[in-house]
Amino acid sequence: MKFKDYFTPKSMVYTGEHKDIKTTIKHYQYNANELFITNDYEKKEGFKHYIQVIGLSEVEKIMALKDIYPVEPLILEDVFNVYQRNKIDDRKDYIFAVFHVSFFKDRVKEDYMSLLFFKDTIITFHEKEPECLEALYPLFESYPELRERGSDFLFYQILDIITDRHIDLMEYNQLITEQIEEEILEYKSVDQEAFYQMRKSLLKLKSNVTPILNQIDKIIQSPKGHISVEQQPYFDDLKDHLSRLDERLNDARELMRHLLDLHINNQSNKMNEIMKTLTLFSAIFIPLSFLTGFFGMNFVHFDVLEYEYAVLIFVGCCFVLALMMLYLFKRMNWFK
Repeated sequence: MKFKDYFTPKSMVYTGEHKDIKTTIKHYQYNANELFITNDYEKKEGFKHYIQVIGLSEVEKIMALKDIYPVEPLILEDVFNVYQRNKIDDRKDYIFAVFHVSFFKDRVKEDYMSLLFFKDTIITFHEKEPECLEALYPLFESYPELRERGSDFLFYQILDIITDRHIDLMEYNQLITEQIEEEILEYKSVDQEAFYQMRKSLLKLKSNVTPILNQIDKIIQSPKGHISVEQQPYFDDLKDHLSRLDERLNDARELMRHLLDLHINNQSNKMNEIMKTLTLFSAIFIPLSFLTGFFGMNFVHFDVLEYEYAVLIFVGCCFVLALMMLYLFKRMNWFK
């Protein structure tokens, strides 16, 4: 970063690339019996709230939520900085979380999301329409339990959807890894670009999963009571899914490391075979070159050169010598 681009603390500057997307607000207000959607931050008493802010370019429009929710300026600064690491921070009155979501839909895609979790409200911030949360919207109408339980259950649902997305991507990566393994074992070669992209995808997925796994325990056990006792079994199940996914990622990274070693060994063996072949040809032609040089010397008295069949005898001797050397190399197992 250049010095002129340095942002002082509490600078509300959107750092992403989607500056052309206008900020829109979708506010789900719900309880066990009712659900309606508005386009502002205003809260209705007796309802729980899920507010989705799409587009981070209109800073003032997003800053207006401070009039209703006690959000610290430094947290809002992190909302606009889309290059934050994945994390779940336990604040005084709320939870602040950042997620970079990798998922597979026709191709590998990525979404950025930051989240504020208050007692009865969850607010998520997105650079663009979040494809990773498509499964969430129908739940407000088709899943009565979501409306009946507290906002911590909605928080669990969001984390569960993100985890499922990562698991789906892991399944896709595993399929590609198996194809790469087959190519290396059967054809002794691999598409270098595909191999690199797979390693990069696994590293990115690892960086998305592991921080959440490491921090979710602190949220569950926090004395501030963000997660109710009633919802803790769901979070324990989520933690189990994250743990298994993290283990699979560790195994996949280890496998990719072994495949890389195997690929390097294959390339080294291939080069050794080539060098061995060239060396054998060089060894065969060394005595032939000597004989050619010897009989090509300009001596005055070299009677054998005047013999009528000298050329045929010389060629025959060279041919026999070459065959003898090939036989000797074969007996010594220098080539197959």
